[in-house]
Amino acid sequence: MRFELDRAGRRGRPLLSALVALGLLGLGCGDERERERDVVARVAGEGQELELERSVVELIAAREGVGEDDARERALATLRLVAARRAELAARDQPPEHPDDLDPARREQLERAAIARLWLDEVFEPSHRAADIPQKIVDQNMADPAMTRRLFHPELWFVCQALVVPAEQSEGRNVKPPQLETDEAAALAWRAAAGEAFSPLVARVELLEPDLVADESCSVLGRIVGTSQRSFETPAGAVTLRFERFAFAPSEAESFDPAWVEAVTARPEPGVVGPFPSQFGLHLVIVSKIEPALLADESMPADELLAAREAQLREELESAWQIEQLQQALAKARDRRVVRLSPELERGP
Repeated sequence: MRFELDRAGRRGRPLLSALVALGLLGLGCGDERERERDVVARVAGEGQELELERSVVELIAAREGVGEDDARERALATLRLVAARRAELAARDQPPEHPDDLDPARREQLERAAIARLWLDEVFEPSHRAADIPQKIVDQNMADPAMTRRLFHPELWFVCQALVVPAEQSEGRNVKPPQLETDEAAALAWRAAAGEAFSPLVARVELLEPDLVADESCSVLGRIVGTSQRSFETPAGAVTLRFERFAFAPSEAESFDPAWVEAVTARPEPGVVGPFPSQFGLHLVIVSKIEPALLADESMPADELLAAREAQLREELESAWQIEQLQQALAKARDRRVVRLSPELERGP
C-alpha cells in the first residue's frame, strides 16, 4: 500500500501524549521514598501547597520531546487546574470528603483513558516503530515516482515571475522579441518599451517586497498581476503581461534559458530578482524558497544512498502506517466483542 503524506504532517505528534495526569495526581501528598525530594516549584492550593518535583519535569520533557522549561510550564499549568478545582469544591455547601474526589463517571472515564494510553505506550508503539514497517510497503512507496521526487531531490528553487512578452503568438506561444545578436537597435527599443509598460507593476512589487518574498505560495504576486493591465500598445509593438509559478533544480535545468538561470541564481537566498531581459522577454522573478538537496542521485555511494533513502522513507511513512495499524487493531478488538447466546435461548420458547 502507498501512503499520501504532506510536508507539514510528515513529522506529526506521537500517537501517545505523556501520562502527565497520572504523574501529577500524587503531588503534594507526602513522599515516602528514601531519596531526597527535589521540588522545583510550588502552587498554592486549597489548604495545601502543591509541589512539582524535578523528576516529573524530566519525565514530561522526555515523553513530549520538549525542553525542561517548556515541560515545567506544562506541569505547572496542570497543577494550577488542580488548585482551581480544589478551590471550587471547597466553596460548595457540601464539599466532598477529599478535595480531589471525582464524580464516578468522570473517574471511570479517566481510568479507561489511562489504561488505553498505557496499552499504547507499552504494547502498541514498541512494536510499531519505523523499523517495523514491512519491507513490501517500503518497496511499494520507493517505486512511486511522486513520493521519491518529493523526498530525494537536488537543490530546488521555488519561484514565481511576472514577465512582459510580445503579444503576437505563433503555434500557441508568444513569439520572441528582437534579439541583440541579430538586430541590436530593435532589441534595445523593444526592451525600453517593455520596461516602460512594466514599470507600474515593478513599483508595486518594490513596495511589497518583504511580503512577496515571505509568501511561499506566490499568491500575492498572482493577485497583483491579475489586477494589473495585461495588454499594452507600445511604440515597439503590442506586449502582454504574464504570470508563472514553478520550481526548478539549477543542476538539472538544461531546458531553461541559461541567461535566465544565471540571473535568478546569482543571489543565493530568497528575494526579488530583476527586472532583467532574456531571449523570451522581460522578467521580474521572486525566489520564495530554496530547498537544499536531499539524498540526490550520486550524492554518496550507491549502497549507502539506498540505505539512507530507505531510512528517510520509513520515517516519512511511520505516522501514517501507525494510524492504519492502530485502526486495524481496534477493528479486530471490536470484532472479538461478540455476544453469544446459549443454544437454549437461540431455539426460543
